[in-house]
This record gives sequence, C-alpha cells and structure tokens, in this order.
Amino acid sequence: MEKDFQSAPKRFWQTIWRLRRGKRGSIQAVYSKGGTLLTSTEEVIGRWKEYFEELLNPTTPSTVETELEDEGRQTSISLEEVTTC
Repeated sequence: MEKDFQSAPKRFWQTIWRLRRGKRGSIQAVYSKGGTLLTSTEEVIGRWKEYFEELLNPTTPSTVETELEDEGRQTSISLEEVTTC
C-alpha cells in the first residue's frame, strides 16, 4: 500500500476511502398505496410495477384535458398535427 501511495496516489486514496466507508447494505423497502411497509423482493417489485403502470397509463384525464374539453376544444392529437410538426 505504501508503494501505491508513491506511484499511484489516486489508487491509494480510493482504497483508503473504500476501506473507511466499509460495507454498506442497501435497503430494499417501499411503502404500499395504503402506507404499509413492503420488504420482500416480490412485494417491492409488484409495487414498483403498479406505480409505473399508474403513472404511464392514467385512468382519469388530466386537468389540462378536462379544461380543453370544457372549452369545447379537441384533446386528441390528429394525424395532421403530427405530420406538420
């Protein structure tokens, strides 16, 4: 290690930093929709899947879509809009 300090100080300090930091475990837990702490791998994966499905496939229209519909404006994107942009 002394040789590393003289010949490769960067590697020396990386080693010191890694040794001082020690082994760190990661916490694999999330909260369910109801507020229950989920700790098993299957439950955690299931909750992330549920979260992203809700995020990417909303069941209710957004406030912008609702406002546009209230004003009588079309909310879906037409083929013409896609080809002109």
